[in-house]
Amino acid sequence: MNESTRRGVLVLNAGSSSLKFALFQGAGRSLSGQVEGIGVRPRFLLGDTCEDLPLATRHAQALERILGELAARGTPATALEACGHRLVHGGVRFVAPTLINAGRLAAINELRELAPLHNGFGLDAIAAMGEAAPGLPQVACFDTAFHAAMPEVAKRYALPESLHAAGYRHFGFHGLNFEHVTATLAERHGAAATARLLIFHLGNGCSLCAVRDGRSVATTMGYSTLDGLTMGTRCGSIDPGLLIALQRREGLSLEALESLLYKGAGLRALSGVSADMREIEAHDDAACRFAIEHFCYWAARHAGSMAVACGGIDSVAFSGGIGVHSAQVRERILAHLDWLGIELDAQRNAANAPCISSERSRCPVWVVPADEERAILRHVRALIGARA
Repeated sequence: MNESTRRGVLVLNAGSSSLKFALFQGAGRSLSGQVEGIGVRPRFLLGDTCEDLPLATRHAQALERILGELAARGTPATALEACGHRLVHGGVRFVAPTLINAGRLAAINELRELAPLHNGFGLDAIAAMGEAAPGLPQVACFDTAFHAAMPEVAKRYALPESLHAAGYRHFGFHGLNFEHVTATLAERHGAAATARLLIFHLGNGCSLCAVRDGRSVATTMGYSTLDGLTMGTRCGSIDPGLLIALQRREGLSLEALESLLYKGAGLRALSGVSADMREIEAHDDAACRFAIEHFCYWAARHAGSMAVACGGIDSVAFSGGIGVHSAQVRERILAHLDWLGIELDAQRNAANAPCISSERSRCPVWVVPADEERAILRHVRALIGARA
């Protein structure tokens, strides 16, 4: 086995019921896939292959299948150069990617409550990787880090200083993909593309980011992943007084309220059909049409707020599953933003082309597929290189 086939960087992205992976060797991605349905109906997905697995109840079991595949293809875990992990929340301490050691792992573990649906699973993957390849350098990359340099006025809630100091502030999320989109556009079109850039990350979770000179200056998610846009099963922005009323007048417990806001709201609640935009678009009834209208209206309305934070908008980008694949959603959002001087090219938009605006558009509009793994790779290689 030669060095080029032995070495590589493995990137892991742990969700509540999935473990995505990508192996990078040299400049390219040599292998990627995922185990989905962990704890329910686990399946190993790799290219066109879909393999049912024995019931995997933990991410460690999913990782065992992934590492077995890598070893069978010539890259055992012990031959890896490093492993990078996506973690949703870094709190106020972790504002940049970090090499994992025992102390930092314990500190990250204390942040589990900030992202209960995500951070714990990332930590489980780190622990399992440590057992599989002791001594392998592991790097934690945080979705909140890209927003850490936002102006203080964008981070602060109008709450007492003691609560702000305790960590109750705007954090923002989807930072790794916002970073990827920003870097991609700068590489393709130069610094002007990210001077005053508005990015729509639209998927099951949704948020916007205002980018000024390549840096995040505002985003729609705040302390948690609930705030901002209408999402698949999350409500987005909501009057805090309504939450008090739901507990006081409707008798909702804290657990029931949390379940409603995270799992029982958003597109699923509005459509009555699904949280998946593809199914909603295909199911042409009044409720589904309204769900799409609500989704696009609030995305555009929040975009106006981002324009203020950015001091104007010179370019727009769409990313995430809905942002990349739904021509209807892009068209309807941009119709609300025609005051930006955007002119859509209908054929390009229908084809999900990399640029969907016309040549006459004052504001270019790009479509950039999400690639958090490549953003993580850049951080891993930078940290490992500095360590060496």
